[in-house]
Amino acid sequence: MRKALLYIHLYVGLVAAFFLICISISGAIIAFEPELNRAFHPELTVVTPAGQPLNWDAFRADVDAQSPGWKLIRFYFPDQPDQSTYVRLRNTATHKIRHVYVNQYTGKVLGSTEDGSNWIIKVHDLHVNFLSGKVGNQIVTWSTIFLLVLSITGIIVWWPRFTFRFHLKSPGPRLNRDLHMSVGFWSSLAMFAFAVTGLGLHYQTGKLLDLLNTPTAATSMPGHGTTIEGMMQTAREALPGAAIPRILLPEKKGDPVFMYMRFPEDKTPAGRSFTTLDPKTGAVLSVGSSRTAPLLQTALVQWTREIHTGTILGTPTKILAVCFALALALLSVTGPLIWWIKQRAIWHGKKVHRQKLEAAAAAKASFQ
Repeated sequence: MRKALLYIHLYVGLVAAFFLICISISGAIIAFEPELNRAFHPELTVVTPAGQPLNWDAFRADVDAQSPGWKLIRFYFPDQPDQSTYVRLRNTATHKIRHVYVNQYTGKVLGSTEDGSNWIIKVHDLHVNFLSGKVGNQIVTWSTIFLLVLSITGIIVWWPRFTFRFHLKSPGPRLNRDLHMSVGFWSSLAMFAFAVTGLGLHYQTGKLLDLLNTPTAATSMPGHGTTIEGMMQTAREALPGAAIPRILLPEKKGDPVFMYMRFPEDKTPAGRSFTTLDPKTGAVLSVGSSRTAPLLQTALVQWTREIHTGTILGTPTKILAVCFALALALLSVTGPLIWWIKQRAIWHGKKVHRQKLEAAAAAKASFQ
């Protein structure tokens, strides 16, 4: 049984190694994506507060006036007064998406990450979609499944023989082997958590409505019209005490206005509650609350992301998540190296054996 699991661990690891290296390193980077974005693009992300922000309908009109041929489809509201407002625009002809930052106090478009370096966006897309859209998303999903298999088989195969036994002065091959086994043992629970929560996030993508939908709560809420300010007021009344981090405006006929909402105890950036509104009337269509949903749904929707990204306890757990992500990259390198070193030794042994046979045959021929 253990031998079979060892072979499963080996060959699954060899197949998944490259993908896991890319996913783990990109994950370690985007754990601090907002901070990196502000550090690399201060001219876009930092503003000087000047009184009260504009009315959001006036804000939208200013953005539209400065972006002919583009339609504002998403608001990402800032967490701090000195942070700009990030919005997404869609080209009305080509449907291309543009990432734009706007000063909410003046309505001035500050620029777009596409105007300069957008490597942070590409790293995020690498982690989620392997830079390949739907096909890449499936690659990431299967790589996550492989990580789940590796985390389970690894702990079974090596328990309890290897815990913490590498020495920096050991020869290279021995150091590599011991490093893989000890780091793998001590990080196995984290790898299991990365895999399970990653699969959970894949499942819930696009299914937030189904997971937390409670349409009966919306039957008596006609709303305050279809302006941005009016719809925000309606959403706040639907879920009292929840902030609105993001608004998704309809992109095609039949789409609702989707308000992401976040209660104070929710540490996820977007929030795991929502309100959807009829874009024609502003009436509430459905409400989903992380406070009233069944515990299992709340765990799947809220805790899953917080554990996966390390935001569950703030900066300390984000740093811990980065360390474990880098540990996964290390395991994805040292594992195949164990196989390669062993194979090279086998090949070398066969070569030496063949040379001995040839030398013996040559010696025998010389005596004839």
